Amino acid sequence: MAQIQRKRLNPATKIVISFLAVIFVGAILLSLPIASNSGQWTSFFDSLFTSTSAVCVTGLIVKDTALHFSLFGQIIILCLIQIGGIGFITVTSLMFLIIGKRIKYTSRLTLQESLNKDNNQGIIKHLKHVLLLVFTVELLGFLFLAPSFIEVYGVADGLYKSLFISVSAFCNAGFDILGATGGEFGSLAPFADNSLILIPIMFLIVVGGLGYIVIFDVLGNLKRKSMSLHSKIVLWMTGILIFGGAILYMALEWNNPETLGKFGVWDKVVNAFFQSVTTRTAGFSTIDQSLLRSSSLLLTCILMFIGGSPASTAGGVKTTTIFVLLLVIFKKTNSKGDLVYKKKRIINSVIRKSLRVILLAFILIATSVFTICLIEGENFSIIEVIYEVVSAISTVGTSMGITPHLQLASKAIITILMFVGRVGTITLTVVFLNKERVNDIEYPDSKLMVG
Repeated sequence: MAQIQRKRLNPATKIVISFLAVIFVGAILLSLPIASNSGQWTSFFDSLFTSTSAVCVTGLIVKDTALHFSLFGQIIILCLIQIGGIGFITVTSLMFLIIGKRIKYTSRLTLQESLNKDNNQGIIKHLKHVLLLVFTVELLGFLFLAPSFIEVYGVADGLYKSLFISVSAFCNAGFDILGATGGEFGSLAPFADNSLILIPIMFLIVVGGLGYIVIFDVLGNLKRKSMSLHSKIVLWMTGILIFGGAILYMALEWNNPETLGKFGVWDKVVNAFFQSVTTRTAGFSTIDQSLLRSSSLLLTCILMFIGGSPASTAGGVKTTTIFVLLLVIFKKTNSKGDLVYKKKRIINSVIRKSLRVILLAFILIATSVFTICLIEGENFSIIEVIYEVVSAISTVGTSMGITPHLQLASKAIITILMFVGRVGTITLTVVFLNKERVNDIEYPDSKLMVG
């Protein structure tokens, strides 16, 4: 019976189970007295929330990482971030390669799903390239951050903080261990005027959010004309969102004395770009999000909702999904009813998947906001709740500061949203609905009126 059940597990189900397993193991370890600075047990739910946030590379926290967790606890969180960023299936496959154990065909199928590849041909070679890329970029980030952190914290502590921040930034996790410097939940605020720290972190976030497919395409085809359409769309969308977001933040917050207004011109520009980059799934912050103007909060929610790109460490509905939606809205179909862009036909399954992802995200956000508002009553404003919900489901991690003060039921909803955002709504739909392919029967057209 057990063998039959194992055979029925499709790759999507294995991925979901692997994430859940890592989350619960992480929660158990983080709840131990050795994991806290006080030497006392941490409540299992707070540990579960933290573990979920780390594995789902979100960054929302109910306990300040530096002030509450010991070195042991911080290392556990760092490991959870790394596993969550590259995927548990990828990590276990790496272990098999290290010990020389052959990876079975079924495991290759799961790895294919985890790495978002069309087929499993050359999957092991691709895995090695992915891991080499991850560790190379994180090492570069570490080397660029180390001098600045060593100057502030000394050699040992500076190197440790550089490593932690580098991994967290590349994985778009948003966790930091700077609480003792910037105060509880201070994030990168103490270094808002240090571009030697902010610029490398922005680089790590952007590279992590592009996706392995795009990075390999760029490295292998430095001439733009030879890049795939997918890579070109991702790069254009990423550039538009980063520069467009930064320009809008500068326009909206330039004279706000609580945010950009307190900086000089150069630091205003850097922090505007940092805000634009980090809100698309990284979760670090240099300015207090609760002090942003309402228009900036709305802009932040939009950027968080869009997120990064497919097959990356980023969350959100993804840049390519939004691009397809824009094509559906603004581009006419050809005489055959096909949507065409750059002499390439956008197949109907991609259009349906894009619309499904966006619709499911909207439904989850609306339902969660409504439920949390019912639970919390008048404790928080609607914009605070919307901000926190969008941050959770988009695995961003920036916060207006209400997460630690939410009631247990609301925190549970945020926890579920982080998990859904990391695993993906489509993956969960496949797991729970497990729909089989319908027969290719021709049905009559409907006379349904819409709009």
